[in-house]
Amino acid sequence: MTKNEVNVVEADAADCLALREYFDGEVHLPATVSKDFLTKALLYLIEKNVEFGLFHDPDTFVIAHFGGDEDHLPSLWSDGYWRIGREDAGLVSDDEP
Repeated sequence: MTKNEVNVVEADAADCLALREYFDGEVHLPATVSKDFLTKALLYLIEKNVEFGLFHDPDTFVIAHFGGDEDHLPSLWSDGYWRIGREDAGLVSDDEP
């Protein structure tokens, strides 16, 4: 079994902004997205070895990522539901009730 360590880092807003600028893009999930979907999305990113950062703004969860990883990220589809992957690339998982 692999042991994952989470290092708590004390950072101010300027440090977080500098870290977010390191990435190429961001996906802004509403804070109301289900915890189950957020968990699935993050586990899927880890499984696919996607390098990402997770940030929390007042009303959103922000997944910062590098270009080329869009097929593995959550996106809002035309029907109004959040799903993993781009709409034109196929479905992996969704946040439908």
